[in-house]
Amino acid sequence: MIDFSSRTSRFASAHLRLLATTDVHAHMTGWDARQKRMRTGLGLDRLAITIQEARDKAQGQTLLFDNGDVLQGTAEADICAASESKTPHPWPAVANALGYDALGLGNHDFDYGLGFLETIVDRLTAPVICASISEGHINGVLPGAVIPLMMECDDGVCRPLSVGVFSVLPPQTLIWNHSNLSGRITFDTGVDAATRAVHSLRNVGAELIVALCHSGLSAKTEANTENFSAQVASQVPGVDAIIMGHTHRRFPDEDHGIGPLADPVQGTLAGLPAVMPEFAARSLGIIDRVLTWEGGRWHVARHTVSLRSAAHSDTDRSISHLAAPSIAATRAIMETPVSATGHHIHSYFNALQTGTEHALVARTMTGVIAEYVKDTPHAALPLIASVSSSAVGGHGGVTNFIDIPKGPILARHVAMICPYQNDIWAAVLTGADLWNWAERSAAYFGASRETTSALANPDAPFFSFDSLMGLEAVIDPFAPPRYDVSGGLIDPNARRICALRFNGHDITADERYLIAMSSYRGAGGGSFPGLSTAETILQTKTDLAKAMHRDLSETPVSDDPAPTAWRFVSGLNRQVIIETSPDAARHLDDISCFDPDPVGLTNDGFLQIRVTI
Repeated sequence: MIDFSSRTSRFASAHLRLLATTDVHAHMTGWDARQKRMRTGLGLDRLAITIQEARDKAQGQTLLFDNGDVLQGTAEADICAASESKTPHPWPAVANALGYDALGLGNHDFDYGLGFLETIVDRLTAPVICASISEGHINGVLPGAVIPLMMECDDGVCRPLSVGVFSVLPPQTLIWNHSNLSGRITFDTGVDAATRAVHSLRNVGAELIVALCHSGLSAKTEANTENFSAQVASQVPGVDAIIMGHTHRRFPDEDHGIGPLADPVQGTLAGLPAVMPEFAARSLGIIDRVLTWEGGRWHVARHTVSLRSAAHSDTDRSISHLAAPSIAATRAIMETPVSATGHHIHSYFNALQTGTEHALVARTMTGVIAEYVKDTPHAALPLIASVSSSAVGGHGGVTNFIDIPKGPILARHVAMICPYQNDIWAAVLTGADLWNWAERSAAYFGASRETTSALANPDAPFFSFDSLMGLEAVIDPFAPPRYDVSGGLIDPNARRICALRFNGHDITADERYLIAMSSYRGAGGGSFPGLSTAETILQTKTDLAKAMHRDLSETPVSDDPAPTAWRFVSGLNRQVIIETSPDAARHLDDISCFDPDPVGLTNDGFLQIRVTI
């Protein structure tokens, strides 16, 4: 029998295991409604088995946390969040069944609005926390929480431990979710919010504090930086462990470190145990801590950090069952025909040229903006569109590509092209702004002139590579970049854009253009130049995906593939490597001008193709 008396031993010790998920992005199961197939190695119904095993094998108490960005990311999530939906979002039921102890908020958890978020919070049994809020209020959301535990020590005595946990997210969330948050919520910087949270938790008796940082690793030191986890670890006294997220990366991982602050072998950040368990419930983060009881208080003795992958085949059927209604509702809607195409539409080679999906998004955006500015002075300006794609492999994995066969275009195909909640905005920019815009996009490239290397910079997300549809751009991917992959200015004199033309003439600095874009980009997402000084920013309330449904149903898709909006400068004659889907091997004729030569698969399953540019 465990003794709960006050008897003590100077060197008594106990074990605490912290378990964490992050960036689940509504993957309750491995079902991919957009691709109409089951994906292995992800989904909470698979990770549930890993969670239970980690609990069963723990030497002491366990706590399970989620680090945000769980509500959005799948077609099921979009359908459950629709105003007319009668199908509840499955996350509360799944979270309650898995027994989470605290739930942090990420930037995408605000995508469907505060009202929807509050209905979700109301259904959750674990505390929902966000210490970043400096002004405003979300019903049911607290800055942090204290979790009381009874720790069984190796001397046979159980002693109380109060674990404090708080959550912080990027202050840019206000920019990215401008339409849902403006005038209602404001956010502090990561360090300021964390400092305030630690102080509050210590004041109410927290003895060990866990930071849920919905933020990744970066060497940047600016106060309002997006990925501030290292700043919290090094600048905020009182934090004992850090759960990271947001960037969908793995930590600890020998390929993921930021200089002296991060030890990707030991799993520490500024000496603190830290973990980032990927995304889509692919992995479970585990921090094991040994605590000692000395002098009437707890001390942290040592730690280990690890990642455990989700099961590849087995699932927890009770979790799958909870997600089944949303999947059934989504299946029916996703198979609805919208239009038709006379050729295969895909994003396999978007690192080399724009595709038909770029042209379709641009057609939708410019159509909406043209109607919006009708009978205004803006109608006389040249109208173009800035279009990017998130479905080009990367951290999304080898299935993260647009793939629409010749024939019917279904609702799920539109969801491939428009996976996020975005309204259609526009801005009046100068020619100089557009040159900088194109230079910012060209930060995507990272190839070397000296060796055959990857064309893309591995740290550059493709959704920050915008194609200016309606212009003709010429790019030298080997030239020094003007901007870094986060949009920071490196060298104002650097030049990767060799030419930028509209209707055959070079764009000059003082010309004015009306450029359509997503609300994410228009509100500052990706830090594109020109928006802070834009003459005009137009904010429609028209959802891009809904507008595309309407446009495709009313206007046929051309049988001919769309011409590319940009090309590489002539005369480079350099070989580079692109990574794409193995299915791309059936479409090499689409890039015959690049002399494609498949050279094998990566460990992650991507097809590597050597091309000449």
